[in-house]
Amino acid sequence: MLLEFKIKNFRSIKDWQSFSMLAENKVKELENSVVDYKGYKILNSAIVYGRNASGKSNLLKSFKAIQYMVIYSADSKVDDKIAPYEPYKLDKGFRNQPVEFLIDFIGSDGIRYQYSVGYNEKKIVYEKLRYYPKSQPAWLFRREIGKKINYGESLTGKKRDIEDLLYDNQLFLSKIGTEKNEQLAIPYSFFSEGLFVSNIHDTEYDNVLIQLFTNKMGNDDIPFFKENINKLMCVADTGIHSIDIQESEIERESLPEEMTDEDKDEIIERYKYKIRTSHKEFENGEEVGKIDFHLAEESTGTLKLLAVGGLILEALADGQTLVIDELDKSLHPKLTRMLINIFRTPKLNPNNAQLIFATHDVSLLDNELFRRDQVWFAEKEFEGFSHYYSISDIPGVRGNIPYEKWYMSGRFGATPVINENELDFHY
Repeated sequence: MLLEFKIKNFRSIKDWQSFSMLAENKVKELENSVVDYKGYKILNSAIVYGRNASGKSNLLKSFKAIQYMVIYSADSKVDDKIAPYEPYKLDKGFRNQPVEFLIDFIGSDGIRYQYSVGYNEKKIVYEKLRYYPKSQPAWLFRREIGKKINYGESLTGKKRDIEDLLYDNQLFLSKIGTEKNEQLAIPYSFFSEGLFVSNIHDTEYDNVLIQLFTNKMGNDDIPFFKENINKLMCVADTGIHSIDIQESEIERESLPEEMTDEDKDEIIERYKYKIRTSHKEFENGEEVGKIDFHLAEESTGTLKLLAVGGLILEALADGQTLVIDELDKSLHPKLTRMLINIFRTPKLNPNNAQLIFATHDVSLLDNELFRRDQVWFAEKEFEGFSHYYSISDIPGVRGNIPYEKWYMSGRFGATPVINENELDFHY
């Protein structure tokens, strides 16, 4: 579970900014939005608002950046540039400075970890990992540029031989994806399995997600996944009676001759299964049976719900922290509210999954849906850098105020300043 994430010098983020999923002690409303886990009070969801270009998406992209570094930097060649090196460009003093992240989380072993990293275009400047096996923290390792890695007394197993193979542009933790060290496997798995970031929102990406979940249903990779997606689609009033998975037959001879046998095998395996949706069929106002639809015949909103619903069901099954940009795109506000409520219902969310998403839908600004410490705003300052704050950070704001009304009137900030009188088109 995510506790806190801090970012510095990444895209529109200049100085250290903090995004917290720890419940504020002073906020007492909506106790069902708080999970009491391992002595920590943790929020099960959070929502981010802000005007266009305020930094909402950059906050979510920072999650993707650190995840990318941990999972993929081990694959970097010796002279490769570090792909997610995107420093703040509007201040000359920051353009060549390291991007820095600190992420605080509870691993699948129930232990709290703090992982921090700083990197420039070519090298890891520092990398540190500590944990809380008891009440006091202990270092697992500390790494600084130009120095040997300093290992904590509690870190055992394979480490020196991993260090000897480490390039300057590779994270030590990233190597755990291919080199076995049981103590570091848990913090590594938070990034590889416990965190999912979806910051692309177009139809093609949704289709990829749907095919991914179709294959998982066909292979029965996630217990009860097909049953649960059926329940979700029916409850959502999509008109779908049921979803079925059918094996599709792709003739090898129908694929282009120039494709290699390996590529052909991959295509055949990737599209082995297809979804068919079943709808009620009527005649003269009477139900007479069922009729199957191809997925392409379903609405954009139905396809979006399939993609997002799949992400949510997987997060619930694995206890993931799910980060989504524009969760509500193409969804009715009532559907979005239902998806949010799933995360604060213990029966539906027994593994303490978390949902973090950005949106422009002000109808979700509701004190019956979110606590003050769950509602975050992205604000861009005059010099172009972003900062983030929650309603609970604003002095004097009580939990019973009308969030939407206050936000639209500008009392929370983070709204666009529009002066239509300055429009002067020429024709």
